[in-house]
Amino acid sequence: MMARDPRLLAAASVEGFPMVRLQIYHIMKARGISAYALSRGAKLSYPSAYRLSRIGGVFGRLHSETLDALCLFFKLQPGRLIRWTPDKPLPKESARKAA
Repeated sequence: MMARDPRLLAAASVEGFPMVRLQIYHIMKARGISAYALSRGAKLSYPSAYRLSRIGGVFGRLHSETLDALCLFFKLQPGRLIRWTPDKPLPKESARKAA
């Protein structure tokens, strides 16, 4: 049974697993950027930069202004900042219609 912690629920998706994850940690590691440098360069609060740069990439809400600031700071398209990673294979179209 999944915990009822609102922070976990905000990040939950299909069957309780977050399927969209941020790749910011990996980008920052490859470029040698700290959460402090991210906060200053992208004009984010330090707590926000720290949360966005967590190793697992799990997040709750991501406002378009924040996404825009991240794209501008890293000089990357939004698709490079996020990754869709379903934990389970998606059902086949025919299986969905039969159900």
